[in-house]
Amino acid sequence: MNANGNNRERWTDERLDRFADSVSELRDDIAELREGLAELREGLAESKDSIDGLRVTAQALLQIAAQNQQADRDRQEENRQINERLDVQQGQIELLLEHLLSGR
Repeated sequence: MNANGNNRERWTDERLDRFADSVSELRDDIAELREGLAELREGLAESKDSIDGLRVTAQALLQIAAQNQQADRDRQEENRQINERLDVQQGQIELLLEHLLSGR
């Protein structure tokens, strides 16, 4: 082979080496990208689990709040009824006292 052929071979070999290096780097980058995607999926799954846990907690808190609100309404109604009975009894006591004090 002549010098020109050797130069061309060397140039082609260098390009092939660079191309092989580029392919190797690309494979490494793809492997890193896959690892990153796997970590992202794992993180998303953990986030979803956390969100599901928060949703369940929020629903439980809302249910407890609704139960407490109903219990408060029930107590208020019970207090209203007690106050009405006390008002009636107080009126009856006042009438009895008037009756007793008037001497009839």
